[in-house]
Amino acid sequence: MTPWDKAKIWSEFLSSIRTFFLKRGFIEVNTPCIARWWSLDLNICPIKTQDGYFLQTSPEFFMKKLIMFGAKKIFQIAHAFRDDPIDRLHNKEFLILEWYRVGEGIDLIMKDVEDLVYETLGKFKPSWKKLSLKDLFLQRLEIDLEKNKDKNRFLKSLKKAGIRVKNEYSWEELFECAFITEIEPYLPKNEAFWLTDYPYPLSAASKCNGFWSTRYEAYVEGIELANGYMELDDPEEQLKRWLQRGCESEIDWEYISLLKRKGLPPCAGIALGLERLLMLKVGAKNIHDILPFSPSLESEVS
Repeated sequence: MTPWDKAKIWSEFLSSIRTFFLKRGFIEVNTPCIARWWSLDLNICPIKTQDGYFLQTSPEFFMKKLIMFGAKKIFQIAHAFRDDPIDRLHNKEFLILEWYRVGEGIDLIMKDVEDLVYETLGKFKPSWKKLSLKDLFLQRLEIDLEKNKDKNRFLKSLKKAGIRVKNEYSWEELFECAFITEIEPYLPKNEAFWLTDYPYPLSAASKCNGFWSTRYEAYVEGIELANGYMELDDPEEQLKRWLQRGCESEIDWEYISLLKRKGLPPCAGIALGLERLLMLKVGAKNIHDILPFSPSLESEVS
């Protein structure tokens, strides 16, 4: 297909996404792609400009500011940027579909995802099953994550389970290493399901119940498609997480100030990778096959 052929496919696809949300009473919004701050998520590498700005890794905090000023049901199709290695499922620039529901729980957000995927792919009818990370670690590694909150104890338990890890790894890196080598390869490859029970160190900006967060991730045919949760509304906890993860100059202080002065109403939100959803829809092997212009396809286009 030529870049124009692919552009026409994208046009029809994005039109169907917008129709899905507009029919359900959502309002489409548009927020900046560049700011002095970034999300400070440990698993994300931002792209920084020479004069100190960051290309936004997601529209999350701009959209939650809109909620503080009265938005109720909003969605956005946003260009996002991350300094990840380019591979089958990653590109440095991509389209995020992100949406929020105010005054409603994560269950309705999960239902949105299931309905959207079923409507787009014509398979994986709701409701999807849930797989608990807490249970998976117990079953495959005999490790109780909650009893391994301490980094050194977690390190010792993983070595005993045969996982090759380094002493200098952080708790999050230890988890990631165990997940990639011993959990993810054994997840279902031909189904759609939710991964649940993410521990506190991986809670991002989600509310937590003790050690466990309200974070959910959607997997479809072995591909991580969406990540959502009940939104954290405690300014002190939000600031604590950001201070643990980054430089003070890279924190969104306006968000912290608004969180203290106006507060964030109870809400849930999620981000979904549109390249991955379109890849599943057309049966492509990787996201670059469906991009009109991709770094991995430059030679073919020229």
